[in-house]
Amino acid sequence: MAERAEAGPATRDAAAAVADSHARLRRLGELPGPRGLPLLGNLLQLEATRLHRILQGWAQKYGPLYRLRAVGRDILVVADGELIGEVLRNRPEAFARRRALRKALLELGIDGVFNAEGSDWRRQRKLAMYALNTAHMREFFERLEQVTARLQRRWEAAARSGETVDTQRDLMRFTVDVTSGLAFGKDLNTLERTGDAIQNHLDKIFPALTRRLLAPFPYWRYFRLPADRALDAAMAEVHKLVNRLIADCRAQMAADPARRAKPGNFLEAMIAAQDDEAGGFSDAEIVGNSLTMLLAGEDTTANTIGWMMHFMVERPQVQAAMRKEADRVLDVHQRPASYAMTEALPYIEAVAHEAMRLEPVAPFLAMEANHDTVVADVEVKAGTIVFLVMNHPGMLEKNFRDPQAFRPERWLEADGRGGPGHNPKAFMPFGGGPRYCPGRHLAMLEIKMVAAMLARNFEVVRAPGTPPTEERFSSTLAPKNLFVTLRQRR
Repeated sequence: MAERAEAGPATRDAAAAVADSHARLRRLGELPGPRGLPLLGNLLQLEATRLHRILQGWAQKYGPLYRLRAVGRDILVVADGELIGEVLRNRPEAFARRRALRKALLELGIDGVFNAEGSDWRRQRKLAMYALNTAHMREFFERLEQVTARLQRRWEAAARSGETVDTQRDLMRFTVDVTSGLAFGKDLNTLERTGDAIQNHLDKIFPALTRRLLAPFPYWRYFRLPADRALDAAMAEVHKLVNRLIADCRAQMAADPARRAKPGNFLEAMIAAQDDEAGGFSDAEIVGNSLTMLLAGEDTTANTIGWMMHFMVERPQVQAAMRKEADRVLDVHQRPASYAMTEALPYIEAVAHEAMRLEPVAPFLAMEANHDTVVADVEVKAGTIVFLVMNHPGMLEKNFRDPQAFRPERWLEADGRGGPGHNPKAFMPFGGGPRYCPGRHLAMLEIKMVAAMLARNFEVVRAPGTPPTEERFSSTLAPKNLFVTLRQRR
């Protein structure tokens, strides 16, 4: 009885402390935010191609935590590096991708690791990480070098003829050729093909997803607009390609059963895993993950290289420093001749990091709370949408000295580990927490291969008479109007 009597006040104090902490929490509706219309809220203000800039501007005005409303729902916007890191670390238990996005992807036949959650995600993630680990990148290097040589030949022909290069078109073809080789063991060779290419169909998917996610209601489930019919046709062609690749792979594995014991690529590994009752992949998951590899491998890496080329054009001193490093490391070679060479390009890697810091291809992420939780001092109810603004002026100023300057050297000082005016933890181009991007090693390898080849062999200048480069957001952030002229070095 004495122990119970002594515990009483302490228990009451603890309960009071918990009650007090809950009393201090803010409700989402109490946060500041932009005014909107009845019912629609701020929906009509969310212009699709400038969505990232709109969210960043509101973060400047309302602070690192603010509220939006869309069709009667409150949305929490987080624009603080530490809080964003906390949310990402709490995936997949506390936060998941938006259900609307997952449903939109399923409607397009995309059912893979990107939109999987819970145990399904853990099962699929393990194989994706295995297929994209550093050891496989080393094994894949020879194929990557061949595709890089193909891009170099294309650009050499453009340099000889004085042709204006549409960088995004070429880089998209390059990344699809790389991804198809790694994921499917198939060389699509879109760089040397003329006429219709798979990119013409892939390019329609991200804009359509963005448009559908911003629509007031899912109209496409009831009637089709011309843009939706164009998307249907594009998806039919993409599915036709993927199903052909899967059928070819199954036939090759049937003819050579040893492939099941030692798969040579991601697709073979998924097919081999179908025999595993616990971790097996369904046919839909094989198709979905194949589509995911094509889409994720094409857009993000191509856009990052594009932004690097934009800064090379705008800052000749950066291009000169890249050239000096490429000449020293590559020596007599025209492009990296070994995996080790790509690891000896610290300045070129720093240029990539600086491009991703200022122009991240994923400038914001959209999450949804799985259950009631708390972000900072804000109550977040289950089902609440949470936007994570990955960079904006205030966030950059808080974490980086001279934040708007393009200065690759910041990543080389103290090995980029940090110090006054440099917080690398606020740099999350591949996400963070358990669900960071499994393709980051491949992306960085592609980026350094192309950038080193470019600096070693060409001088890059803006094509005369072309408009300035602009940002274009469509699920990812791409450089628009990036037209260049290449001058071959002697």
